[in-house]
Amino acid sequence: MASFSHTIWSNGMIRCPVVSCAPTVRHKTTKDISGLMILIDIGCGENKIDEDAIGVDVRKTSHINVMANGSNLPFRDAIVDRVYSSHMIEHMGPRKDVEKALREWVRVLREEGYMEIRCPDLWARALLFVLRPSWYSVGFIYGNRGTHRCGFSYGLLKEMLHQCGMADVRRRRDWKGLIPYRDLHVLAKKR
Repeated sequence: MASFSHTIWSNGMIRCPVVSCAPTVRHKTTKDISGLMILIDIGCGENKIDEDAIGVDVRKTSHINVMANGSNLPFRDAIVDRVYSSHMIEHMGPRKDVEKALREWVRVLREEGYMEIRCPDLWARALLFVLRPSWYSVGFIYGNRGTHRCGFSYGLLKEMLHQCGMADVRRRRDWKGLIPYRDLHVLAKKR
């Protein structure tokens, strides 16, 4: 579990740990970054990317360390080495809400820090629907409970990340087969 040096009141309501002597984390799943780092997992729910990552979520679960909205993080500027988020930004709302959240993530990220985002690939999922229309394919686009509020292709996400201050945006191709039916997996570096 990550350790924190002190706490503050965020928004006057929720007591949130604020990193000052932040924990060091060895991120085990990324090959391009080595060494110790401060990693936050935004929208982690019950599944943090690393047990030592700082889990951030709006819902109270056993895995979160900080209860906060991804658009209003209780961290100082430029304190985090790596921001990770998996299957969260598609639930945030329209484009302006997603852009606000990404700008907040960039704010807490150190210079030369990395952001890693996984989300549904709307282009690929729409293609699957065109090729094989079914209610299953519709659920694949909108989420099983209809909770996807925004969609992304690699080009749209890359453009938004550039507008928010990220550079060297790259898509990781970690699927098998011709159609990347599951995820966009994007890595970007802060300018």
